[in-house]
Amino acid sequence: MNVDLQSTDTNEWKERYQNLQDSLNIGLLLVDPKFIYLDVNKTYMKMVGLSHEELVGRHTSEFYSEEEFNRLKEIVLSLRKQGDFQYEFVLPTSSGERIPVIQNTHIHRDSNGRVKFSYVSITDIRKQKNVEEELRLANQALTASFDTLEKEKKKLEAILFGIGDCVTIFDPNGTVLLSNPKGMETRENRHSPLLPLKSGIEKQITLQVGDEPRQFLGQIQEIRDQQGILYAYVETLKDITPQIKLVQREHELSRIKREMGRNKLETEMIGVSRAMQKIMELILRCAEVDSTILVLGETGVGKEVAAQAIHSLSSRRDKPFVAVNCGALPETLLESELFGHVKGAFTGAISERPGLFREAQGGTLFLDEIGDINTDLQVKLLRALQEKEIRPVGGNQVYPVDVRVIAATNRDLEKLVGQGHFRNDLYYRIAVIPLLIPPLRERREDILLLAEYFIKKHRKKTTTSPRVLDHATQQVLLDHTWPGNIRELENAIEHCVAMTMGSTITLDSLPVQILNNCKPKKYPVRPLEAPPDLKQRPPDVEISLTNETLKLSDAEKGVILGALRRHNGNRTITAKDLGISRSTILRKIKKYHLDQIAH
Repeated sequence: MNVDLQSTDTNEWKERYQNLQDSLNIGLLLVDPKFIYLDVNKTYMKMVGLSHEELVGRHTSEFYSEEEFNRLKEIVLSLRKQGDFQYEFVLPTSSGERIPVIQNTHIHRDSNGRVKFSYVSITDIRKQKNVEEELRLANQALTASFDTLEKEKKKLEAILFGIGDCVTIFDPNGTVLLSNPKGMETRENRHSPLLPLKSGIEKQITLQVGDEPRQFLGQIQEIRDQQGILYAYVETLKDITPQIKLVQREHELSRIKREMGRNKLETEMIGVSRAMQKIMELILRCAEVDSTILVLGETGVGKEVAAQAIHSLSSRRDKPFVAVNCGALPETLLESELFGHVKGAFTGAISERPGLFREAQGGTLFLDEIGDINTDLQVKLLRALQEKEIRPVGGNQVYPVDVRVIAATNRDLEKLVGQGHFRNDLYYRIAVIPLLIPPLRERREDILLLAEYFIKKHRKKTTTSPRVLDHATQQVLLDHTWPGNIRELENAIEHCVAMTMGSTITLDSLPVQILNNCKPKKYPVRPLEAPPDLKQRPPDVEISLTNETLKLSDAEKGVILGALRRHNGNRTITAKDLGISRSTILRKIKKYHLDQIAH
């Protein structure tokens, strides 16, 4: 370099430094205070693609654009007072390329403090820039893979540790090597691993972060070199508190929805027996899924009511509920009823008919008495369920259908399958969830509640005063086997309401067939309401009824329970409705442990 540096020591240092900077691929140059090149080294000449003669003595502005030079000048003049400074810039080349570089500048001054020249070292950082770009792309891939990464996480953290919020690297002995800012914030003064240093370890832990405990999913992974030698462990802590809270809220919402569904269901289906409670729980579960359901039970147990309840509680409740009794239609018409037909498909087909599958689109199709359909139609029904499409009778066009099917029967389908009268593949298709409704004789606790419900239902059709069942009539209802189940009970109560002129339904109002089937015994005619002489008794005196006249503990409990539910637990109104004193209802509530309902 053509500067006053002539000592032997200086020349020797220059030679050594020249070799060093060549090995480091660093460009060197001297620039006077007016930005004129005084000297450059070979590495710099190679970087810009110009010779020593093309550079030395020329002004820096000749090689930069006006905008670049003004920015360079502004940087240098603003930092010159510091003596030594560093900044990132671009280096123009003869080929037009702009090389990203780091420029380190040292200001040399004379004894008076005036600037004599600037010594500048230039480092090509293109490889670093390429690495940064590769890391940026890797960060994008990691961010897409780990949805829980926070958007505001710094890019460097995501690039280096992009598998969790908090990342800490330990050596094999458990000493902290590095921790990202989030990791240091979360771990606070904890310097040891929170999990055993073993690859694949995963554990949920709780840490106090600030003023609140937060849940983290901790993981341990090994870091090995190219030779497979273990040299570090990575401990990642992913904050899963928001997910846990979301799951908790979803569970709470599900519980509330289920409770609302239960309340709605209890208004549609009457029953306090254990068997009916199980049925209601199963109905609620069925409403939450979209599987095909087979409702089983004797005639009159309420299979269609159960199907309607499932539909009304399901996500399809705003779509049609279409019911058809497969046993009530001739086989020749049932196929047309289900799948529809085109005009002229058969004699009498004067117009096109879409069929019940298409009418129930998006909703529920209830196939009652499915055990009565013939095997030919069973094949077509199976195809419709499997392929979710139907073809009208006489037509060539296929229509996709989105229908939930609920089937019902009072026949033993498994026995029919064994006899070859019902296809086993169709049976397994419709019986994904079997729902067996018990007969009324197996849940006698529900008889009087149902009777009370039907009394209110049918007395609305008359102008006579409200009615209650006397105890003898209640006992007959409890003793009857009810082969026709709920349908028979409703018909009997409708008959009683029509035949009763007073406020109390007695034995005389019951249908003859029920009286004929009851065991011969003397049923005392005594209403549930208090007798007239109660007015002369103290209000806290309970009417005593002997076992011979009552034998109705279960029945009495059922009647009181139903009345309490109906009046939302109000004791006074319940007592008035039942025609007994308030003190009596209080004792009955205590006797039958109904305090949770009475409030």
